[in-house]
Formats: sequence, C-alpha cells, structure tokens
Amino acid sequence: MNNHIVVINSPKYNRDTYFRRFVEQIRQNKMHRKTPIVLLNTDYPDGLPSTLTGLGIHLVQGHGNHEDDFKRANLEGAANILILAKDEYMDDSDSLCFDLCYRMKEHGLAYRVIVECVEDENRGRMKRLGVKSVIRPIRSYPEILVRAMESPGSELIIEDMFTHDKDHFLRFPLWLEGDAWRDVVAAMMSANIGTPMACISKDGAVNINPAGEERVFGQSIIILVKTEAIPTEKQVQEAFRKFNSTDMSA
Repeated sequence: MNNHIVVINSPKYNRDTYFRRFVEQIRQNKMHRKTPIVLLNTDYPDGLPSTLTGLGIHLVQGHGNHEDDFKRANLEGAANILILAKDEYMDDSDSLCFDLCYRMKEHGLAYRVIVECVEDENRGRMKRLGVKSVIRPIRSYPEILVRAMESPGSELIIEDMFTHDKDHFLRFPLWLEGDAWRDVVAAMMSANIGTPMACISKDGAVNINPAGEERVFGQSIIILVKTEAIPTEKQVQEAFRKFNSTDMSA
C-alpha cells in the first residue's frame, strides 16, 4: 500500500466505536473514499470485527516502534501517520508516543505525523521532533484527527474549544429583528467583543454560522470570546446599539 493512512496504537476504551467514527469521517471526503487505512496495534489478537473490516480497514499486528512492524505497515509509503495515546488519562502514554515520533524522525517521516499528547508540558518535546501536529486525546471526538489531516491548524482551534484556557463560547441575550448577520458580526468585532458564531432563534433553534447576508431573528447570540477579556451582557448590547446608530447616521 502507498499513500495510505496508518493509525498506531488504539484507545483503551470503546476502540471499535472510536475507529468506526474515525473512518466514517474520513470517508466523507471524496479524496479519501477509497484511501486504505491501516491499524497498527496488538489489541485485536483475533483480527478486526466485521464492523471495521467492512469499512476498508486493514490490521497489522505490531507496535510501530519495532523495525519489522514499521516495514510491514509500510510507514515509508504512508501519507499520514497518526499516533494515539495508549491511555488518554495516563501521562506515561507520552513516553511511548515520544519514542514513536523519534523513530519517525530517524526515518525522515516526522512531518507526516499527528500525535496525541496527554500532558501539555510534553508538547514542546514532541514538536521539536518536527511532527505535523500535537493534539490532546479527545476520545469523544475522533473527527479532530481527520481535521488535522485535511486542514492542518484547524484541529488546534477545535481543541481550544474544549477548554477555557484561551477562548471559549458564551451566550449573550440580544434581540434581533431581521438584522443582517454580517452587521451582528461587524458590531461585535469592531467593539473588540469577540466573534459571533451562532444565533439563537426565538423558539430556541440554533443557527450556526449564518451567511453574511442572511436576515436573522433571534433572542441571543453565541460569541467566541477571549478568556481573559469576557464581556458583560450590557457591553454586548451596547456594542450592537452603537454600531446600528453609527450605521444609520452614515
């Protein structure tokens, strides 16, 4: 196989469900409808279940940090190499991941590697090996690995949404009566409030990322804000009022 995707290691819990969701996400991209996917691990001694083999997944029994396993999975010819943490709750997993990344560096393949890292303090060490991306293990969202392959950098945005470290979403009441969504966004951005991401309609439906020219009717908006600069409800409403007043004056 060539230009295939290799996934080294497997989740400790619910691995079948994880891999099924992972592959289903990959297959949604037309470019990867028939891309071979290889699992390299020792967690399926009796072979893969039919629910996975039917998705075009191949199993190579091995560890990845052994040269024979490396060759049998043809890691030299892989387009993407994904290294999963053996246990997303144990920082010992980072040692194995680092060893695998180092081996990839020795073979000149680190730039193709997306690796999971449990402890944030270990990220820098892995990054210095030249890997493509280092992300947290988020088992409920295997799609983050797919985003890392298809749109490098977007996985860091998604990962940031799962924490309150830098940015996060907050809901603010704001009555909208057919206002253009682009004006809502411009009002918040020009006031340095944050980036509006969705509108909550008067019946509670969530309209995510409306088109700029769409006229929205709603009771609230969801804004991506900086953790160190969270606005108040009054600031949000005043920013919108001020923008509309300026716009009408112009």
